[in-house]
Amino acid sequence: MSARCHYDESLITMQTSQRSIFGKYREIVLAVACFVLFDLAVLMLNFYTSYQIGSDAVSINLSGRQRMLSQRMAKAAVVLDDDLKAGQDGKPAATELHDAVMLFDVTLNAFINGGQVKGADGRPVTLKAVDDPQGLHVLDEALTLWSPYRDALARIWAGSPLTVEMADDAASAARDNNKKLLGLMNDLTIRLEAVAGKKAERLRLVQTIGIVFALVNFLFILFKFIRRLQESDSKTEQAQRETSEILGTVKEGLFLIDRDFRLGSQQSASLKELLGRELTVGEDFAAVLRRMLTDGDHSLAIEYIRLLLGDRVKEALVRDLNPLTEVSVETGHAIRHLSFGFNRVMVDGVLSHLLVTVTDVSAVVALRSELEAANRQADQQLSVLLQLAQMQPAELSRFISETEAVLFDINDRLRAVDGRGNDYRRLIDHVFRSVHVVKANSTMMGLSFIASDAELFESMLSSLRGRDVLSGDELIGVSVHLKQLFERIGWLRTVVSRFATQVETVEMDTPELARSISSLTRRVARDHSKNVNADINLREFDELSAKTARAVRTIAAQLVRNAVVHGIEAPTERAAAGKTVMGTLQVSLSNVGPSRYSLSVRDDGRGLCPGRLRETLQASGRYPVETLSEMSDRQVISEILRPGFTTAAQSDAHAGRGVGMDAVADAVRKLGGHLRLLTQVGQYTEFRVEFSG
Repeated sequence: MSARCHYDESLITMQTSQRSIFGKYREIVLAVACFVLFDLAVLMLNFYTSYQIGSDAVSINLSGRQRMLSQRMAKAAVVLDDDLKAGQDGKPAATELHDAVMLFDVTLNAFINGGQVKGADGRPVTLKAVDDPQGLHVLDEALTLWSPYRDALARIWAGSPLTVEMADDAASAARDNNKKLLGLMNDLTIRLEAVAGKKAERLRLVQTIGIVFALVNFLFILFKFIRRLQESDSKTEQAQRETSEILGTVKEGLFLIDRDFRLGSQQSASLKELLGRELTVGEDFAAVLRRMLTDGDHSLAIEYIRLLLGDRVKEALVRDLNPLTEVSVETGHAIRHLSFGFNRVMVDGVLSHLLVTVTDVSAVVALRSELEAANRQADQQLSVLLQLAQMQPAELSRFISETEAVLFDINDRLRAVDGRGNDYRRLIDHVFRSVHVVKANSTMMGLSFIASDAELFESMLSSLRGRDVLSGDELIGVSVHLKQLFERIGWLRTVVSRFATQVETVEMDTPELARSISSLTRRVARDHSKNVNADINLREFDELSAKTARAVRTIAAQLVRNAVVHGIEAPTERAAAGKTVMGTLQVSLSNVGPSRYSLSVRDDGRGLCPGRLRETLQASGRYPVETLSEMSDRQVISEILRPGFTTAAQSDAHAGRGVGMDAVADAVRKLGGHLRLLTQVGQYTEFRVEFSG
């Protein structure tokens, strides 16, 4: 009995001791146990979320590859079409197109159903099916667009043999669908990034909670052994250090704004570099935006931010309304393209601030501009080729030969100039007239790309003509533009040589000249919003010598252009004057004697008014008022033949340089002819050129 009682007492003593130890360290033990359990839970969740993020990264990379593949398919289809049309082997482009289509199709189906696809390194990777509703909606649209597009492209390798029509259909399908498909794949990438971002946010939230919990436990333990003040100071320093490291490391610009648009005190270090200036605490964000945006864009931006600051707005629903996804900001000598993102910061369910994220998207904007420029160049080249295909090779060959002769003459004169100031000015005047002739002939031919280069050449020459002193260094620009025109004509000759291996250069006949003048009349009238009917009678043109015929063609083109631009009024002006809205232009060539001919260009327009010409001359500063008052009306009217004189308010592709009538006068002199001018104010203007054939 005694022994039994002793055993019981020992057991009771041991249990009491265990309870005493547990009670003593119970709070610490519980804190450590909770810390360990929570860390394990966070670690497991981190592993799981990291695995999902890794899988999402694969999906994002492959969706980005889908965008590349859509461009690759479109490029391969266009290259195949160009190769076959050029008579080249289309097999490499067809193989490239087949590989891109197969890889795109397999990857798209894997996004929908899941499965293995070839990764960027050629190894198979597992792609899980998209389960996001918005992502599935994008995939459904992409599949609807892709199915017929894929079938159209598949005909390239399904048919045998491969024909130009099949390649042309594939290229057309690529042009019709590429932009839409690229947009859908871009939407898919954005959506996958958004889903991955949410998972990353959840991971960060869990990690934050874990850190906070660990700190709480750590503080609790320190509370037992260290003074509360020391622990509190340590916590504050730790938080500040982490915040500074984050803000000093991230490449994005980060800052907060409150409901009054005032900036917070915390800003990332990269913000100053992105904006080109430092933002101060409490500065008005609306004023910051005003320095970057136009009034209209600024109003939209302020309305959008106020919408986000509302209490009941759903952030996800208005994200696409953000007008600040691309803002141009001048920083020093460079221009950045920035994207401003906004996230609502909620505290206890109440909106506290907006977190503003500034990202540099200059590289994206530059890439988009390059793609757009490449597309425009491809469209322009295709348009030019189609236009050339409709022209007669002999007509093009004649134009090329005549233009090259003009350009070689300019080049010879550039080499022969001796460096004296007057020689420079005479050279510029001659080049100006020659380039204007090239522009007129290319416009009459409908070769707008050459006329555009000549127009730029004229603009440069016009600036040189307005200078008081000219030097040899300023002729460098002439050489540059001349080289560009030579390259254009050389390319045109190459294209023409592909149309026909042997083309005989023949002179223009009467019907061909009539068609060219009619086409020129319509083109100039359309560009100036006028209605003009051309009455053309050139029966004697075939009797002229080749040299005389070329000069007559140049003179006729200049006079027709001048009549449509300066002579015939706009429809409203003609109606107000009691005329028909359709102006009439008469172009005729007649035999007026043995080997003597007369070219007449007459319009029923406003006529030449000496008073208006005096005002133009006075405004130009060519003559003092006293000299103008002593000049007769005939002398004033004859000034239209002087270099640099024009009545056009502004220059364009057809008028305003003051060289058209100067070129006519020069051509008439070289022809050995005589120019007469007949006009009546409000009724007509007629130019007659009499010459020997």
